[in-house]
Amino acid sequence: MEKDGAAATPGELTVHRRALKAITGIRFFAAFYVVLFHTRMGRSMAEHGMVRAGYFFGNGYLAVPLFFLLSGFILAYTYAGQIDKPGGYRRFWEARFARIWPVYALSMVLASIPHANFASGWDVAASVLMVQAWNPFRVGIAGAGNIVCWTLSVEALFYVIFPWVQTWVERRSLSAAAWATGAMLAVCLGLNTASRTLGYEAYGVFQWAPLAPLHVPEFLTGVGLGNYFLRRLMGRQARGRNGLITYGSMLAAVVWLCRPGDRWTSVVVVAFAGVILGLAEERTLVSRFLSTQTMVLAGGISYSVYLMQMPVKSWVMTGTEAIGLRSEVGRLGLTAVALIVVSWVLFRWVEDPARRVLRSGFAALEERRMGRTGV
Repeated sequence: MEKDGAAATPGELTVHRRALKAITGIRFFAAFYVVLFHTRMGRSMAEHGMVRAGYFFGNGYLAVPLFFLLSGFILAYTYAGQIDKPGGYRRFWEARFARIWPVYALSMVLASIPHANFASGWDVAASVLMVQAWNPFRVGIAGAGNIVCWTLSVEALFYVIFPWVQTWVERRSLSAAAWATGAMLAVCLGLNTASRTLGYEAYGVFQWAPLAPLHVPEFLTGVGLGNYFLRRLMGRQARGRNGLITYGSMLAAVVWLCRPGDRWTSVVVVAFAGVILGLAEERTLVSRFLSTQTMVLAGGISYSVYLMQMPVKSWVMTGTEAIGLRSEVGRLGLTAVALIVVSWVLFRWVEDPARRVLRSGFAALEERRMGRTGV
């Protein structure tokens, strides 16, 4: 059994447990699933008689709830036992800011450049503060700036509430936490949260419901799963090797993604939860593949892949029109290659360095605070 803990290193805000590499690797496929959703692939396949494949690619937006589940799972796994310490909340928020804001802000700027489509006034302020998906009076501004950034605004709400949620879960028994997680899954199904994406047809109270709180149950489900997994790990229970959870959940997810959206679309959240738990707990061919160095790197750049898909798509469209390339397949291939290259460059030269600088700066401030208080 591997030890789940590690000593803190200089400049780090928190102690990090051993990496769940398969969980990192799957993020790349989730990000590209969204990228393909924003193409004509789904419609094209449906037009050529491949209806189920058309549904599958047309449901690419459902990778977003998978990201929300992953976020809750990883945060719980990483920060369990560290939040409820002096300065723990603040240190968590500093670490999250350092992780997501630099590339987020850069993507906003780059998304506005191609067509000089700059947001204005309060929309800019909301985007900078990452609260554009929180406003019940102006639900439509969620997609201001870089349209895909509405999901990062949702994540920002998750980060605000996570310290209190995690503290509450840690003070409960494993069975109580499991019941709470099941309740959150039931809420996901009852509200059909997975279908609540940017521009969905809203009726009744949902017309005034901002996107951010609607997806909180998905995040809380992930938090519950992360705590459940970690307590099993701490209890030194054997890790499964038969792949039943992994393969069964993956099959269920694919089957559900190959059908049209309806009242029961959010059943896929249950399947995604199983996939995450299976990849974390079981050693299978899938988990070994996702844990390879290449896939871990791909998972590392997935954040930039997700954020930069619209700017890169616009740049490729402009460039191919200039040279007379009209092939949809050709444009898709160029976009995929360009997106991977741009994302790797941002990961290597912007995201990772900015995160290190900010985290080191916050850690230095923390040391000064401790020195002043004599802790």
